Amino acid sequence: MSGRSATNVRNTDKHGFSQISLSVFNCVDLCPIVNKVRWFGTAVVVMLLLGGCQAAPVETVNTQLAAVSEALPTPTLQPALAQPVIEYSEPPPAAEMPSFSLSRPEDAAAEVAEVAVVGETAVPDPTPTPDLPTATPTPPNLRYTLPEEHYWFWRPIHEGQTNWTDKVYPYGSTRGGTLRPHHGVEFYVPAGTAVLAVADGTVVYAGSDSEQLAGPQSNFYGNLVVIQHDTLWQGQPVFTLYGHLSETQVVEGQHVLMQQQIALSGATGVADGAHLHFEVRVGENSYNSTRNPRLWLYPFPDRGTVVGRVTTSTGEVWHEMVVSLSSSDGANVGHTTTTYANETLNSDPLWNETFAFDDVGAGSYKVIVQIGEKRVTQEIVVQPYRTTFVEIVIDAPPPTPTPEPTP
Repeated sequence: MSGRSATNVRNTDKHGFSQISLSVFNCVDLCPIVNKVRWFGTAVVVMLLLGGCQAAPVETVNTQLAAVSEALPTPTLQPALAQPVIEYSEPPPAAEMPSFSLSRPEDAAAEVAEVAVVGETAVPDPTPTPDLPTATPTPPNLRYTLPEEHYWFWRPIHEGQTNWTDKVYPYGSTRGGTLRPHHGVEFYVPAGTAVLAVADGTVVYAGSDSEQLAGPQSNFYGNLVVIQHDTLWQGQPVFTLYGHLSETQVVEGQHVLMQQQIALSGATGVADGAHLHFEVRVGENSYNSTRNPRLWLYPFPDRGTVVGRVTTSTGEVWHEMVVSLSSSDGANVGHTTTTYANETLNSDPLWNETFAFDDVGAGSYKVIVQIGEKRVTQEIVVQPYRTTFVEIVIDAPPPTPTPEPTP
């Protein structure tokens, strides 16, 4: 160093940039070594000297950071929602399943127009909530659902594809009398779509039903997979069936996990086009032991399920009766279904239902049943991840007497 001393100039702008420039200038003037290497270029000199001339700028930056930290509020953590115990392995949360919002023409076609009808409009007395049985062992209900409502199963089709049930040919329907009563639900996906196990279980059959009868006739489902799941429902085994497959990818006796790929969709058996046929069977693996899958598949976010009965005042059940669900405030799409046909179909003992709607947007609705000019309407509220029960009592209008011919 020369005999001249460095001077720290404190005249800075609000960012401290002038201070850094003046400190570098003073160090250059006071260091003879720098004079000997000046020919390397000003850029090299600045790089060598910045390491010994940064104390004041660092202090300034630290002071500024401390001031900013004091000004920022401390974030408040929101309490986490309590989660039920889940016995099955489980994929990501249902909040990551937005596909229910995709356009579905069958839902739009099912919108119920409110038309004035001459006749009686009755509002039945409130229906008592059915007793909910206790399952042993505890069923593996998925998050936000009630254990007794047995929403055990994830969708058998990947998120981002058509993983909602077809609304035209639901469980118990004959599609206007054109088909046999339906013992499952359909997912309309192209051939070759990955089919997933809906929950943990063991494969009890994988192959063609021309080799082993699984339905009402040979080669009904074509290629299929049947899984017996790990948990009992009210002491009974629970099975799921995946039909019309182009290819099975598991073998009998293999244990699979929820959302594990087990097959590819197709159009084998009596299918009239590529899709996945899905069934839930309780008690035994048989065609006559099916239950409505709409009451077992996990609801989409902000969606619930509506189940109910349509009976006469004497308790007789109406079969294949049209039931409409109309949004009270127009905030949700309407839905239409039919009550179960009177053949080899089973109600859930929890509800003793004769119809069901799945993936219903949360909100207020009118449930409407009409026979001729006689109409019954009942108001309900649908809550996310919950099942709403409703009973409609309606009698057929008396026959109109035929006048006798005038002599």
